[in-house]
Amino acid sequence: MAATQSKTIDMSRFWITMFLGVLLLSNSQSASSNTLNNSNALTSQTWKGESAGFVNQGDPTKDDVAFLVVLGHVQAAIRRANHRDKENSMKNPFTPQLMKEYAIIDPFVTGKSNTNLSLQPLLSEVAAPDSFLIITDTTPSTRKQRNAIHTQLKNLILRVDAIVIERFPSTHSSALAMSALLREAAELLRQGLSMEGQILNVSRYRDALQLVEASLSLNVNKAILCDRSREAVKQLKSRGPLGDLLDRLIIISKSGAVNANAGDVFDAAEKLRQLGASLPNNDSEICK
Repeated sequence: MAATQSKTIDMSRFWITMFLGVLLLSNSQSASSNTLNNSNALTSQTWKGESAGFVNQGDPTKDDVAFLVVLGHVQAAIRRANHRDKENSMKNPFTPQLMKEYAIIDPFVTGKSNTNLSLQPLLSEVAAPDSFLIITDTTPSTRKQRNAIHTQLKNLILRVDAIVIERFPSTHSSALAMSALLREAAELLRQGLSMEGQILNVSRYRDALQLVEASLSLNVNKAILCDRSREAVKQLKSRGPLGDLLDRLIIISKSGAVNANAGDVFDAAEKLRQLGASLPNNDSEICK
């Protein structure tokens, strides 16, 4: 009888132990799940502030700022296609809208001596769907074709730079055009980056990064005639309103984050807008 009672007690202790073990494991898993969910929620929280920077609404055939913005869009697309990093979900950056924008300004792409600086027909060749398929193909059989297209893309980057130099925009125009591109980049980063800089959408992040880099090509070296012009020229350099922002956007940590968010880019865009608004359209009047 005593032996039977002892066995009954032992079995009761066994089931109680099992029950407590399952309960503790369940609570532990629940706590881990909640921690992970809270971490993801924190990481995926995007920047919710107000947009800032210049809004381009000009006619690119008559307005220097609007003309430069179109060139910036084209330059960003060329750089995006030429960049070594291409995600599987990447779409052709040479969208119909972009090609339409460039077609509008193409008749006005000339040098000081009326030299034709048109990007056509080369731009249409690299923008073709077949070309995009080749540059996103990583198989050895297309290496030669890929290299040829990348050579053309590099040529186009230099030609866009040449157009800007020939155009020789005022500091006022460059500042506002750069501001407009940075504002567009920041809008992309609303979904591309979290508040903490975690990359949430690779395509939007990379599209935005190329807009930021392209904006810096819309400036030309100017003669410094006074303190005001010196400060204005300094602000258009990458270390001006951007500070170290470009580096912070480029360098990705092991956790997949950068040290910036959309708000930082909006801030830079607004500084450039204020700079452009404070300057006369003609550089010769800056020092008066």
